[in-house]
Amino acid sequence: MNSRPRRAPSARLLSAALVATATLGTLGFGASAANAAADPALQPALTAQDHAITDVPGLVNGRELGSFTGAAGQTVNASRLLRTESLDKITSAGAQTLASEYHVDLVIDLRTPAQVAAKPDVAIPGAQTVNISMFGSDGNYNDDTAMYHDLVDKGYESPSSPGVMVSAYAQILELLSTHTSGTVLIHCSHGMDRTGTVLDLLYRILGVSSPDILHDYLLSNTQLGVTWATPDLLQGTFEGDVAKKYGGLDAYIAKTIGVSADEAAALRTRFLVSNDATASAIRVGGVDVPLDTAATAGGATVTVPIAALAASDVQVTTSSAAATSAVTVSGQTATITITAQDGTTTKVYTVAVSAPALTLAGGTDLVVGSSVHLSGAGFAAGASYDVVVHSTPTVIGRVTAAADGSVAADLTLPASLATGAHTLFLADAQGNAVSAALPITVSAATVGTTAAAGPSVATGGTLLAQPAQPAPWPGIALGALGVMLLAAVVVLRVARARRAR
Repeated sequence: MNSRPRRAPSARLLSAALVATATLGTLGFGASAANAAADPALQPALTAQDHAITDVPGLVNGRELGSFTGAAGQTVNASRLLRTESLDKITSAGAQTLASEYHVDLVIDLRTPAQVAAKPDVAIPGAQTVNISMFGSDGNYNDDTAMYHDLVDKGYESPSSPGVMVSAYAQILELLSTHTSGTVLIHCSHGMDRTGTVLDLLYRILGVSSPDILHDYLLSNTQLGVTWATPDLLQGTFEGDVAKKYGGLDAYIAKTIGVSADEAAALRTRFLVSNDATASAIRVGGVDVPLDTAATAGGATVTVPIAALAASDVQVTTSSAAATSAVTVSGQTATITITAQDGTTTKVYTVAVSAPALTLAGGTDLVVGSSVHLSGAGFAAGASYDVVVHSTPTVIGRVTAAADGSVAADLTLPASLATGAHTLFLADAQGNAVSAALPITVSAATVGTTAAAGPSVATGGTLLAQPAQPAPWPGIALGALGVMLLAAVVVLRVARARRAR
């Protein structure tokens, strides 16, 4: 970042070479001198939360923000900001990658005018560059501790005369809070000291913990293959000075730099994303799903009159408006996956659909021509269904569900119904079964059995369009004719007997 001798170009190139060699060593190509000398306390390993930039030729110390946990349990939106060293070594292809793949449209260069002139950045196509020299015109330091003292308040005299350093912090944070289009890239010379303290303040506003802030700061050592950044410089000197002079980082940010509550809120909105992947409601076929049960390994089961479950039957409301949901269906089971705004946190809910059951008051052993009382629950209020006896499908009636989803009706089994094993169920207008099939056994009527009365409407359901019953008149007519013939025979015999006398 500065022009001290140990950060001369030759040392920079050596650092890059050591990092490359160390990478080969981790892949099994042999240990390197850099690996052997590495200090884990000062060169932490990259983790899943860190996002090193490896696809920009010429860039060594480049990474996105860390995906750390921030205020209110939210996650830092890593891709919104890149921190790097100066861009004088990147190739034109690398600059194009920063534009097209990382969507960089604003570069904040923290170097002095002399440093910029000595090593001008390779321009990123379409990106605006803003130069904010934190040290003013003089950024050369031979002593790290002195530099970190100046990184607190170089030139500060009073709130009305804050000096170059505090003014730079105020300008940088305002830019970050108001830039809402693409990605911001911020850098100094090595991406370590000036960039490190700016990120310390930003992370603090976002609610990131001190250990995570220090980890991100020390990753510059890891990527450059050096040990220049130390906890004593960031936490001991910089943060220590802030605590002694200004009452701590929060007071320094709000009172000395002048970051308002609205500006801090804008920064959190810009650089934090929700990790809330929960559902506030799930309904299947209009039926509420118990969320706690659905989130378990076994999932939840709801009773719904749906013949073939489809994704469109499932309605999901996420707790966070920024979360997204996806529904997949296998058979009669729906799997709902909610992805939080952070793009990585997910939660899965599973719901199985069970068809409503039917019951018959007198049991399932039935007699042709007899009356049966059918009931059930869990149907769609106001919906009408055919009552079907299946082997050869025979509609024996129609019911309409009450407001509470229950059905109830008296039905008569037609005399034409074949004896034997059948199933009874309710079907929708398309003929699809919407209830569980109820096995029944039908027997023939025995001699002397009195036919049951016709169907009637029962509480909770309406029976419609009953099949016609056969009329008894042909049998009655034949009986009457037989009686008349018998009477005629008797009269004839009596007449003959009288003549014989």
